[in-house]
Amino acid sequence: MKKTLFFILTFCFFVSEVSAQRIELKGFQYRQTDTNAVLECKGVKISRTMVIDSLSCDCDGFWIMKGKNEKKPVKAFWSEKFINRASGYELKPETYFVYPNIKEDSEKGEITVWLKKK
Repeated sequence: MKKTLFFILTFCFFVSEVSAQRIELKGFQYRQTDTNAVLECKGVKISRTMVIDSLSCDCDGFWIMKGKNEKKPVKAFWSEKFINRASGYELKPETYFVYPNIKEDSEKGEITVWLKKK
């Protein structure tokens, strides 16, 4: 019985550690005809320094914001040709939001950034 309980607790700890190794940060932007674009992102609070591991986007670049009310981006990767430079970018403990830059011929953009422990 003790061995089974030990195995279950060890397995649960291992699963939680593996799942904590990568964090997903996802953002959207939608164009509207009569108003400014709409930005959406739940944001992610990280408690340790992490780096951008990989990303997936339907956009022409993206920017990262620290906190919900900040006016200036922490970092921006404008245009598709600079997106690959995002890999390895370091983020210190804080709450972050990410938003895509919409392609010229599109009405919406989406970005997903995966962070991993440094």
